[in-house]
Amino acid sequence: MLILSNAKIVTPYKIFTGSVIIDKGKIVEVKEERLQGENLDNMYLLPGFIDIHTHGIKGYDYTSWDDSEKFAKNAIGMRKELLRHGVTTFLPTTVTMSKDNLIEACKGIKEVDEIIGIHLEGPYISEKHPGAQDIRYIRQPDKEEVLACIKESGNKVKTITIAPEKDLDFIPFLLSLGVYPSIGHTDADYITSTKAFSLGANRTTHLFNAMRGFHHRDPGVVLASINFSPFVEIIPDFIHVNEEVVKFVLQVVGVNRIVAVTDSIIATGLSDGEYTLGKIKISVHKGIALTKEGKLAGSTLTMDKAFKNLVRLIGIKDSSLLVSYNPARAIGLNDRGVIEKGKRADLAILDENLNVIKTYVGGEQVYP
Repeated sequence: MLILSNAKIVTPYKIFTGSVIIDKGKIVEVKEERLQGENLDNMYLLPGFIDIHTHGIKGYDYTSWDDSEKFAKNAIGMRKELLRHGVTTFLPTTVTMSKDNLIEACKGIKEVDEIIGIHLEGPYISEKHPGAQDIRYIRQPDKEEVLACIKESGNKVKTITIAPEKDLDFIPFLLSLGVYPSIGHTDADYITSTKAFSLGANRTTHLFNAMRGFHHRDPGVVLASINFSPFVEIIPDFIHVNEEVVKFVLQVVGVNRIVAVTDSIIATGLSDGEYTLGKIKISVHKGIALTKEGKLAGSTLTMDKAFKNLVRLIGIKDSSLLVSYNPARAIGLNDRGVIEKGKRADLAILDENLNVIKTYVGGEQVYP
């Protein structure tokens, strides 16, 4: 049994000083009192961060490989680095790639027991809005390919980003397999996007980025997402989306529907230079990743930095929703993302300056 005592415990409802009792990997009691145990005086105790859209970090990534062994090795490396930033659950995220490589990526995730699943960002996206993805491999939605990915991953395909205008019927197909469809890299208009959400698409991939832009006579996927998407991803680095626009989205969408993601790449935590995203060469200058055409190519954001950026706008309690509780709900993880009796003891301890001091997974200290 582990007792974390006298911490500032962050829940969706309030922040209070108290203690958390952990046994057999789960939270068995949350008390608003000091108990005998590990004293966390003046420290914040939060549910571990959850990043459902990350391509890589510090030399590891999930986009650039040709065989399952290398994918698995990079997933393990990503996990180790992400733990340093308080991330206790994440989905290694692919980019649009060949069918053979996509299958290898799915095989790779099956080999890593500690990682719950994978996010396929493509290949069923719009040629008009590929972002930094390789247009050579964009293709029509393929049911047989998805079934193969699910089988080879050991049923770990959690979510797929698709352009709904390619095939609206693909959305209920994915739902029937237990896969969460997310709308992104799309040229869908307002009507098509609205239909996608009515059919069960439950998220929008990095709102504003790599999609038809908002216009007052053509509101497109942006307004449809604000109005109807159960969850909306935002990259809160203030590069992908201007800080004032992030404030606007927070106000009109509300903190219960927004999922903070990093969209981080292999260069995250490393120096400026030349890197790859899939098979595309990218350059990082002053922490901003770009293709040779000048398109944004993911980010170098970490989730603890994202949390700090959000805290400046909406405070600690609501920011915790965006980095833990909401992403858990967005992919059906009901056993984590909140400090509550019966939940997994996935926790992050932060100091007064919101720096990650310790990370726990299933009640076990995994960082430092």
